[in-house]
Order: sequence, then structure tokens, then C-alpha cells
Amino acid sequence: MARDTLHENVRNALIKDGWQITDDPLTLLTREEGGVATDLGAEKVIFAEQGTAKIAVEVKSFLNPSIIHDFMLASGQYKSYEVIINYKNLQRKIYLAMPIFAYDKIIKFEFIQKIIQDLQINLILFNPEENSILSWKE
Repeated sequence: MARDTLHENVRNALIKDGWQITDDPLTLLTREEGGVATDLGAEKVIFAEQGTAKIAVEVKSFLNPSIIHDFMLASGQYKSYEVIINYKNLQRKIYLAMPIFAYDKIIKFEFIQKIIQDLQINLILFNPEENSILSWKE
């Protein structure tokens, strides 16, 4: 499986934010089951909740000429992964990691806002130059 161009940027941003990378990639289905994986699995001890938060992260760079097309493909992939996570009872919350420059370009379109809202897409917005997480949108 080929890694997304900004995979390491997101990995480093999560580590800077206090997350421990547990899987790189995170296998959702074994080869025998169809061979599906998200880019990263991570966990973080949440002291306020006295527990551990576990996430699955799908990284997308949005570097193709049609950023809208990239988003539509990514949102379908995201929802498919979410269904598998729930089906397998993996107890992880899925996020789509998106560079801030891509988010700033597409969020101005109302239909993109509607897709994010209706599909309940959780986003991690990151700055690839600084390897930092700017925002979590749920």
C-alpha cells in the first residue's frame, strides 16, 4: 500500500500533540478478509476522562488538480472505514486528516459543508510545514 505524500507530517503532528502511534498502518481487515487498512492508529491517555482515546486516521494530501474530486473520494473511503471499524467493534474513532490549505479551499462550498455534516466526518486539520495539528473538527 502506497503512503500518502503527507503521511509522515501527520504522524509527526500527532506525536507532537501527545498521541502514541500504535499502528502504521492500522489493519482493519486481514488479507483473507479483503486487506483494508487506515494510515495510522493512535492512542492517548485522557486524564479528564480517566481512560484512553483510540483513533484511526486516514491521511489525504489533496494535491491533485481537482481538490473537490479528492475530497469526494476521501469521504467515501472514510465512511467505508467507519463501517468496518464499527462492524469489527474496533472501538476507535475515525478521522480524516486534511492539510489546512485544502480545507480552506473546499470549505467555502456549501455542498462540501453539507457532505461533512451529513456524513458526520471527523477532521484533523494540520499544517504540513510545521507538522502540527491546528484543529480537530467533530
